[in-house]
Amino acid sequence: MSKHRLPTYYLSHGGGPWPYMDGPFRDNFHQLEASLKRIPLELGQRPRAVLMISGHWEAAQFRVMASAEPPMVYDYGGFPAHTYQIRYAAPGDPALAKQVQVLIEAAGLPAVADAARGFDHGAFTTMQPMYPQADMPLLQVSMLQGYDPAAHLALGRALAPCAMTAC
Repeated sequence: MSKHRLPTYYLSHGGGPWPYMDGPFRDNFHQLEASLKRIPLELGQRPRAVLMISGHWEAAQFRVMASAEPPMVYDYGGFPAHTYQIRYAAPGDPALAKQVQVLIEAAGLPAVADAARGFDHGAFTTMQPMYPQADMPLLQVSMLQGYDPAAHLALGRALAPCAMTAC
């Protein structure tokens, strides 16, 4: 695999667990689904892992998902019963989570590992169309409470090495 920088994406995740539904609600997201399915083709190579900053997880310090088998977080309401049984079974990667934590701390930002946190719908709804096999490590990082722009820009700079396939 080459050592070129992979792109960073801002992904809209649509509404709730739409990829796991049929009918008119899911049909509302056909353009989003098509764009998510194109991303693996745009990359031109399979990433070693995917690191997502979650807009659905905020904490007093950056938290890095560190479980080998992350659980699910059903952070939505009012959807069909089967959508509370969804399992996007992508593995975590505790060693990579530690590398991410070290990069964040090296930038002078507070960071801790979180072995209990699971995939929220911002992660599993976007990953399902892109990588439905769920066979690639997936990690999430929280936002900071208060949403300080300078801290989040510093987080992006700290995580820049993760855009390289060797991170």
